Amino acid sequence: MCLAVAVVSLLGARAAQAQAEPRFTLGARTAFYMGDVKAAQEYDPRLGVGGGIFLQANAWKRIDLRVEANYVQKGARLAFSRTAIEWQMDYAEFPILLVVNLSPKSSTSLELCGGFSYGYPMQRQVEVNDNLGYDMEAYLEEGDFIPVNTTTNLVINDLEGADLAYAIGLGLSVPVGAVNFLVDVRYTSSLTDPVVDADFVRTIGTGDEETTETDSADFSNRVFGFFVGFSFPFGTRESAAEPAE
Repeated sequence: MCLAVAVVSLLGARAAQAQAEPRFTLGARTAFYMGDVKAAQEYDPRLGVGGGIFLQANAWKRIDLRVEANYVQKGARLAFSRTAIEWQMDYAEFPILLVVNLSPKSSTSLELCGGFSYGYPMQRQVEVNDNLGYDMEAYLEEGDFIPVNTTTNLVINDLEGADLAYAIGLGLSVPVGAVNFLVDVRYTSSLTDPVVDADFVRTIGTGDEETTETDSADFSNRVFGFFVGFSFPFGTRESAAEPAE
């Protein structure tokens, strides 16, 4: 009799544990970025690192709401005949995302997320030949140009104060003891177009034959992010037991 009571008690405790689901999740991640820009020219990607923290709360059934704070390195590289420049656009980014658990009956969660983000600029500069950095805001205020090479100058016409963007991503959350191991991939594309309003001004010829050509350097940001980190579930809610099949 005592053995039967013990078995029933153990099964009841395990069922209650299975029905208890975390209400909140606090996480921290390291990120690796591959930045690109939407522009008239063909650019090479800019590789960067960053990371951040997030708080996720259950909103309804298998849908969560996530608020993040991340450091993101955006931008791109452009090669000329005798030099190269790199747009270095670094932001403190604050995404608000809806997260859908695509595998609710598994302890390992496959998650789809989507939403919008606000990017506050931390650094906006042009690096020439990997050694000279020119702060774009300073050149905008001074009305001066950034020398790219002997024939080409960069004129900054306007800078947006923030970078508004949409984001979509896919993630995997694997329980490891009391925490969850996270792997995420995400694509973020700017809704602010252009983020930078600028022109490349090129001088051709000398003396009386000298002419000037102007090409647009406007662009908006795009970036792929790969995140690795851990999350810590806390707070529980009781879910209804699944009917027996």
